[in-house]
Amino acid sequence: MPIPSEPVPATEEHQATAPARGEEGGLDGYRRVERLDTSADGVGWWLAAGPDGDRCVLMAPEGARADDASYRLRFWSEANNSRRLGHRSVARVKSTSAAGARIPWVAYDCFPALPLGVALTAHGEPFPGQVVRGWGVALAEALWHAHSQGLVHAGISSRSVLLTPHGPLLTGYGLVRAASVEGTERHAVPGVAEVSLPPEQRAGGRPQPPGDVYALAAVLAFAGGAEDEQDGPSHQWEEVVARCLSADPADRPRAEELLRVLQNSTPVPDGQLPERLVAAMDSQAAQTPESFEGAPTSPPPVNGTAEVETASPAGPPAAAAPSSSPSRRSVLTAVAPAAAGLALGTAGVTAWRVFGPEKTGPHAQQIRGAAPAPLWHFGLPDRSTEDSSLLAERRYLLMGHKGGIVAFDIVKGKKEWSRDDVLPSQILDAGHGDVLVASGGSQGEFLLLSARSGKVKWRERAYMQPPSMALLLAAEAGVLWFLAEDFSGGDELEQAVIAYSLRRRKKLWRAPIPAGFVETLTPPGPGVIGPALLKSEILVAGTGLEFSQDNFAFVALDRRDGRRKWKKEYDDISSTSDGLVLPLEGDLLIADTVEGLRGMSLSRGKERWTVAVKGGVNAHRAVRRGTVYIADSDVTTYAIDYRSGRVKWKRKHANPHEQGYNLSSMSLSASGRVLLRAGMAEIDALDTRDGSLVWRLAMAGSGEFSGNPGTVVASRPGVVIVDDRRNIYAVPVD
Repeated sequence: MPIPSEPVPATEEHQATAPARGEEGGLDGYRRVERLDTSADGVGWWLAAGPDGDRCVLMAPEGARADDASYRLRFWSEANNSRRLGHRSVARVKSTSAAGARIPWVAYDCFPALPLGVALTAHGEPFPGQVVRGWGVALAEALWHAHSQGLVHAGISSRSVLLTPHGPLLTGYGLVRAASVEGTERHAVPGVAEVSLPPEQRAGGRPQPPGDVYALAAVLAFAGGAEDEQDGPSHQWEEVVARCLSADPADRPRAEELLRVLQNSTPVPDGQLPERLVAAMDSQAAQTPESFEGAPTSPPPVNGTAEVETASPAGPPAAAAPSSSPSRRSVLTAVAPAAAGLALGTAGVTAWRVFGPEKTGPHAQQIRGAAPAPLWHFGLPDRSTEDSSLLAERRYLLMGHKGGIVAFDIVKGKKEWSRDDVLPSQILDAGHGDVLVASGGSQGEFLLLSARSGKVKWRERAYMQPPSMALLLAAEAGVLWFLAEDFSGGDELEQAVIAYSLRRRKKLWRAPIPAGFVETLTPPGPGVIGPALLKSEILVAGTGLEFSQDNFAFVALDRRDGRRKWKKEYDDISSTSDGLVLPLEGDLLIADTVEGLRGMSLSRGKERWTVAVKGGVNAHRAVRRGTVYIADSDVTTYAIDYRSGRVKWKRKHANPHEQGYNLSSMSLSASGRVLLRAGMAEIDALDTRDGSLVWRLAMAGSGEFSGNPGTVVASRPGVVIVDDRRNIYAVPVD
């Protein structure tokens, strides 16, 4: 069996980049004391002092990777989710950085500790096969435990495996995913030895459980080196390792099979670590005081991830647990699964339906904590921040871009069609499988096309001349309402609402509104004050910059004939407000006011209820069955009965300064059980029953959208679609 070899240790030039012993290399209260690994390829491990003075191991990006905003966000997301790896053979996460930290980091609660590659150098020769296979039992158990829950480590190598007095511990969760987005060839992965990188991941494939098996086998083969005859592994052991290192993932065994073989081929260990390794750890402990002088006394930073506990799955073939706690020299060999927290990691879940156990109940796989991995994703054409999107027929997602329009079937997870002769500035659902598109290339033109096929059914060009169509307002039951503008009468602008029959392709009525009442330069997007369609009336929002008034106003027109029913200015809402303004049926308006979130009469402005909030109320909201979900300036989220103003629950965000007031979307899953709140750093999924965190997701974005975590643009049963302006992702939900 070929034995993988490690890359040449870092040069003196590389080693010089690490902080020397005692250097004040601070990261958010953590002081890097001494570098543990010998490579400087973009990720490093350090012995560090925490804010509480305790010793720990710190992992963080460095050099060009630390300057790359996209990499920083991916690294942080993976590090944050690694705290869900609850297993005795996984290094416990002490703390992680905040999402917007200058340099992201993760602190592991383990000391003393040596990376496997460094430990091998200290040992001076390959470790005995019995010792290596004992470590393999512990690590294979950790992998089996993770894979059975749908989690993929994607970062196992001789650098990320730390040897401690109590056995080996896994660190470096998600380093392969952090290195680059799926589909991008990975020539090198910071923090991962080249020989540990499976061929399919090197080619840009999504990390899956067979890749972890390959990486672990490479690590064990590297650590064991050539076996001697007295300690030689069985033929079964050699065979399974060779299969683990197969180029084809389908030929590799699963983690539980590897675990069984390791158990069967490993004699009962003598409980001793190699003497040279013990000496190296003793030296590290002796040279490092138990509590660092001058360390801050404040508690370590907390990133706000909710702690959860979940039951362990049924174990593999039983093995004897140790009769007592391991001594400082003992080797961890017990494989009884630990009952510790584990949750789905961002981009860490792959085909868990294939590799994981079958469900045994309705919620067998609903594990809270970090986000599940996307079921699929597509790269998008070049887009701007103003490009629109729409889900039609709860199936076809249409998206505008700089070169045209493209549609995806989100049920099948495939691109359906694209057109380069339609440049949409707006897209509205026309019903019956059709959509209305306002042309961004020909002012005043709008057209009807099939959402399924992309076929243009007709184009309306009559309103390309004054009065020209300036803004699509709403469409329902075969009628389109749009705003028309006319400059032909001189300098004064005339605006009017026109109702248009989609079947007969003719005007139904025209209703003038005050000049400059509506801003038409930028179509209103999600979370922006705009028109609203109620059962009997269409509301036109006073958003015009040229319409001189201090207070915000609505004009209500009868849907049937365009008759003005009322016009109301609201004393408590500024005309320049960018907060929540939400009209609802039952003559109700919910709005952000100086007094708080207020429910009032839509037509008269009379107060019905007020809820005190911190600062303003973000314009993004979600509504379902009598409940409105909103967030204030501190990103505290509220569920409010909008008929009475009763607060059902409110949930503070752990790190509001990382999200800020700039939420980018607030939406519900198709079932209504999960609230999706997208901010500047991440998307949070909250349980609508009590606001508790279900999972947290951070996409990386790229180019001008680097660091953009994405927004939820569509949902259907079991899935939500996240758009980060460069890609769309289908994320499992409910």
